[in-house]
Amino acid sequence: MEFTGQVWFTFGSPDVWVFYRFVRALAEAGGSVGLEWTPLPGSGEDVAMATFSGLPTPTDRGLFLHAMLGKVHLDGADPTEPATVAMALDAAGLGGVVVSNTVLEETEQLAKDLGVTGVPSLFRHGPVTRIRLNPAALLGDVLARASRLLALADDDGIWEVAKP
Repeated sequence: MEFTGQVWFTFGSPDVWVFYRFVRALAEAGGSVGLEWTPLPGSGEDVAMATFSGLPTPTDRGLFLHAMLGKVHLDGADPTEPATVAMALDAAGLGGVVVSNTVLEETEQLAKDLGVTGVPSLFRHGPVTRIRLNPAALLGDVLARASRLLALADDDGIWEVAKP
C-alpha cells in the first residue's frame, strides 16, 4: 500500500499534529508514504510557511516539518513567532533560508482553486478530502486504516464523514 497525495497543513493545527503522527505510525508499520506537504496560508504562520516553502529539498522540508511540529505541539511554542521558526531550523540542522512571499501567494491561489478550506486536507485527484483523525487512529492496524482513508479519498463522491 502506498499512501500518497498532497497534504495541506498548518503547523498550529491539532488535527494536523494527529494526522502527522498517524503518517509516522503508518511508515513505522511498513507502509509506503509519499506525501507532498503543502502549507495553507492565512493562519498567521507566514514566516514558518515561507520558510518551509523556501527549503530546497524534500528532505529539508521533512526535517523542518518534524522540528516545527514538535516545537509547537510538544514544547508549546507559538507557530506565528519568528523565534519558533529559528528554533525549528536549528533543531532540524538547517541554516538560514531566503523566503519569498510570492510562493505563499501562489500556494494560496492553488488552495482556493482546489477548494481547500481546512487542514489537514488530502488531495489526490477530484475533490479535496478533509481528514480529521481522533488520536485513537494511532492505535490498532494503521495500514488497514490508511487503506480505508485512501479508498474514501479516491472515490470522487462528495463526502463529509464524521464520528463523535
